[in-house]
Amino acid sequence: MTAARSKWVGWMVALLVVVITGTFLWYAHGRGWLTRGDRGKSSQAGMDMNMPGMNMGSMPGMNMRSDPSRQGTGSPAVLGREELIIPSDVQQRIGVTIGQVEMAPLRMSVRAVGIVRPDETKVSHVHLKTEGWVEDLYVDFTGKEVKRGEKLLAIYSPDFMATQQEYLNALQAGRQSLAELAQRRLELWGISREELGELDKTKMPHKNLILRNPRTGTVLMKNAFEGQRVSPQDELYVVADLSTIWVQARVYEYELPHVELGQRATVTVPALPGREYAGKVVFIQPTLDEATRTVQVRVELPNQDGEFKPGMFANIEIHHTMGEGLLVPTSAIIRAGEQEVAFRVQEANRFVPVEVKIDTVKFGDRFRVLKGLKAGDRVVTSANFLIDSESRLRLGGGNMAAMPGMGGMDMDGMKGMDLSKMKH
Repeated sequence: MTAARSKWVGWMVALLVVVITGTFLWYAHGRGWLTRGDRGKSSQAGMDMNMPGMNMGSMPGMNMRSDPSRQGTGSPAVLGREELIIPSDVQQRIGVTIGQVEMAPLRMSVRAVGIVRPDETKVSHVHLKTEGWVEDLYVDFTGKEVKRGEKLLAIYSPDFMATQQEYLNALQAGRQSLAELAQRRLELWGISREELGELDKTKMPHKNLILRNPRTGTVLMKNAFEGQRVSPQDELYVVADLSTIWVQARVYEYELPHVELGQRATVTVPALPGREYAGKVVFIQPTLDEATRTVQVRVELPNQDGEFKPGMFANIEIHHTMGEGLLVPTSAIIRAGEQEVAFRVQEANRFVPVEVKIDTVKFGDRFRVLKGLKAGDRVVTSANFLIDSESRLRLGGGNMAAMPGMGGMDMDGMKGMDLSKMKH
């Protein structure tokens, strides 16, 4: 009884296994898991993996191949790169643009940020030459436009009254030398010939001494108030002629060889967009700031319309012409360690890597070529990093047989690979 029961259990387990296996196989077949793929093809990507005859020529965006006639003859100076042939349609897809090497003037530009300042040679600081009290204030706010000789304020000064009286007494007593001394003192205090003439005529001392403006311009500072006691130490006004202004900027010490007195400079102001103003360098600081390694440079320019306000930010560009030289766009140069490489365009679709030597100084958006290119050469200026990568991969692929473990691979059969039917 026990043996029969054990036999029956064994048959039931076997039947259950068969049923489960059959169910799984049916489900897997329905899902396509057991479908046999075509020989030499990947079921995942549909890629033709038959290496001989592969051709990347028709693969969108990848029609770049090394020149068969140049295989193994790449320039030894450009290490690790091979010439490429890229058809026009692929060039358009990857955004290739072409620039030209040309002989042109070497115009160096030094750019700096500065601040608009008044011309210090046209600024007046107004002080009294005696003591007194402010009684009348004629210019009573900062920013007012004033003319030369215009009244600024009137003060009561006991010394002024006493000197006038001394002058009149000397004239009345016939003491000419004493009268001349008193007159001279009054003139030094700012009394005009007309006011002295009126004093001679009326024989009455003036109560107030009038302080007059020394130059036509704008009041930048006012420190005078009615009733204030003032003395020669007090700075009452600062008046500046803003018809000419300075832009004070700082340039780095390595830029100093390109900055000279009298050079032309272009000034732009963020507050006045779209406008350029012509100025010139009028001063170069004779000492260097050790902390910032900069030198102050001053650019002067006219301001007849008053567009420039002291304190504004301004950008200056100083132009320096250094003769003529061979120039190439900066975007055409690929820096690879100690190598500098450009891709020269030969014929229509051939791109040849060329090692070049360039000057460290930039001339606008171009480098000066010292070696490797000549005037009239056409070079790649965009998508050159993509071309460079492909060029290095091509040459690297040709050398795979020398890699450890790859000695038995026949790389010749990979030439002319056709990936034109590759699916994405």
